[in-house]
Amino acid sequence: IGGDGSDGGGGLLASSGSDNAATLTLIGYKGGPLEGQVNQDRAIAVVPFEYWKMSANGAFNGRPSTARLIGAFDGHAKYGERVSEYVARTLPSLLGSKIVKIYTGTREVERSQQQIDAEISDALKESFLELDATSPAEPSGGCTASLVLQLGNKIYVTNAGDSRSMIAVHVTPAKGPEKSRTDIIFATREDKPHLDGERARVEAFGGTVYLPNGFLQTGKGTTRVLYKDAVTGSTSGLAMSRSIGDWDAGAVGCIPDPVVDVFDIDVIKKHVLLSLKQSCDVAEAEIDPSSGETKQNDCPNYTEDDVKIFAVSATDGLLDYLPLDTIASHVAKGLYGKDEGEEKVHPLVGAARTARDPVILQELLSNFASRLTNLQIACEDLIYAAAQGWQNDKGGRYRDDIAISIADMEMASESEA
Repeated sequence: IGGDGSDGGGGLLASSGSDNAATLTLIGYKGGPLEGQVNQDRAIAVVPFEYWKMSANGAFNGRPSTARLIGAFDGHAKYGERVSEYVARTLPSLLGSKIVKIYTGTREVERSQQQIDAEISDALKESFLELDATSPAEPSGGCTASLVLQLGNKIYVTNAGDSRSMIAVHVTPAKGPEKSRTDIIFATREDKPHLDGERARVEAFGGTVYLPNGFLQTGKGTTRVLYKDAVTGSTSGLAMSRSIGDWDAGAVGCIPDPVVDVFDIDVIKKHVLLSLKQSCDVAEAEIDPSSGETKQNDCPNYTEDDVKIFAVSATDGLLDYLPLDTIASHVAKGLYGKDEGEEKVHPLVGAARTARDPVILQELLSNFASRLTNLQIACEDLIYAAAQGWQNDKGGRYRDDIAISIADMEMASESEA
C-alpha cells in the first residue's frame, strides 16, 4: 500500500516489504477443496504514512516529520474477508483525513502535547466506529483491528479484538554487539469475553458469555459471546468481545470501540537506558564468594542511538503458536541483523533461473522483487513456523489464516519524511 494509503500497484512481493517495514499473510485451510479456501486476514504497512496529502493544500506546517501506520485485521464469519478488506483499504485515508484536521485546525490557545494525544486517540476511536457502521458486514461478517500509528516521537497503539500489537526495543552497543538484547515494552491484550469488564458489558446487554468446562480453574479453552447468526439462524459464538462488523454479536454487547495506548519514543529510550545502567550497577556490586572481592564487569556504555524501537501487529493465526518474545527476537534480527551480502532470491525466481527460461524469468522479475530483504525473510520464517505448529497440532485438518505487519519506529530520514 502506498504512502498515501492508496494501492501502490505492482506484484505481491514488490509491495510486501523493504528494509524497515514489511507485511506478509498466508491463507489457511478450513476443510474442503483447496481452490475453495479464502484468506480472511489482511495486513497493512503504510510507510511512510503521507496523511498530509489528504489535505486540500497537500501540505501544512506543524505536522510531525515522521509518520508510519501498520496493522493486522483478522476476518471471521461467512463474509469476514469483505470486512477485513474494506477496513484495510479504507482506514488509512479515513484516519489520515482526521489527523489533517487536528493539525490544521485554527485554535486561539496553543495546545499541549497531552491535548494532541487525546485528539489523536479520539480520531482513532472515531475511525473504528465509522468503519464498523459502514463496513459490508451483512449478512454475517466482521474482523479484528490492531494498529500501530507513529506520529513523530509519539506511538499510538490501538486494538479491538484478539489480534495483537506490540512495541519492542532492540539494544546493540556499538562496541560489543554480542551483548545485544531484545525486550518487549508493551503488548495489547486480547479482548476476550471472560475478562471482567467485557463480561459485565455483554451481560448488561442481555448477552451470554460461554465458558468452557473448567475454564475458570485452568484457563484452557476459548470463551465466546453467544449470538444468533443471521445466515444460519442458529446460535454462534464469537471468540472476542470487541470487533468491527459482527452486528448480530453487537446487539449483545460486542463493541467496535478500541483500547488506545500512547507512548513517547524519547521516554521509552530513557527508561531502557536507565534500566540497563541499573542492571549493570547491580551486577558490578556482586561479591565473588570464593575471593570475597567485588566483581568488576565490563558494562557497555549504551547511548540512545543503541536503542532501536520497532512495532509488530499480527493475527492469532501466528500468535496461537509463537510466543511474543520469539516473534520480537526474530523480527529484530530481520531489522537490525548484519547482512552477509549474499543475495536472497525468491524461490520462484530461483526456479526460473535454474530452468534458464528467459520468458518466465522476465515475467517474474516484472511482478516480484527478486531480492528479499532480511525483514521479509523474517516474516516468512515466522509464518512458516506458525504454520508448522498448526500442522503438528491439527494434522493438516485445519490451519487459521496468518498475517503479520512490521515497522521500524526510528525517526525517519528526510527522504522518508
